[in-house]
Amino acid sequence: MLVVLAAVFVLMSGAFGAILRRREGRWRADLLSDCAGRLAASRLGRDRAGFATLRGRYAGTAVDVRLVPDTLMHRRLPQLWLQVTLRTPLPTGCVLDVLRRPAGAEFYAPDHLPNRYPVPETWPPDTLLRGTAGADSLHARLAPVLAPILADPQVKEVLFTPDGLRLTLQASQGTRGTYLLLRGSRFPIERVSPELLDGILDAARRLLLALSKTDPETRHARAA
Repeated sequence: MLVVLAAVFVLMSGAFGAILRRREGRWRADLLSDCAGRLAASRLGRDRAGFATLRGRYAGTAVDVRLVPDTLMHRRLPQLWLQVTLRTPLPTGCVLDVLRRPAGAEFYAPDHLPNRYPVPETWPPDTLLRGTAGADSLHARLAPVLAPILADPQVKEVLFTPDGLRLTLQASQGTRGTYLLLRGSRFPIERVSPELLDGILDAARRLLLALSKTDPETRHARAA
């Protein structure tokens, strides 16, 4: 009898686990479903971990949207980051990374940038500013536009490269009970809000507009 009961328990546990895995898979795949209408020619997909991806165009620019679960930091609740990349050539030959609240475990941020720059007074003091040669003049031009963007506590990173612009924001934070009891990374969010994506795209639009303006040094050089 005990053997039979044990077998039944194992079967029920396996079935319950399968149900939970399917539910988790559907949840991950549907996270960006409400955002698809915000992009032209949008295409939903999944990454290797089953999290939703979204591709499309915004104001004629190619856009990639992905979700990045971050569970590496001890003594901090898991984070679910929303990364939005605009793939368009930028008029700069350098890389500039603007990182809020650095903890040293931001695996998604570049870690090979050689130069560190002072943070403008209008920016949050917990900002880390790094880049390659020439990035100092770039951040000086963008400082007024970046200040209100970085004031948003959800903003984690803004990255500029010659190939495009990427913004990273907090989409959700893990629940404390699940994390403390099971060290799990469940997030209390059904789907990413389209309004959150709208805000990121608007911030990106303002940054691209600022970048499209002629550098004052370049303008003076042409005038000479």
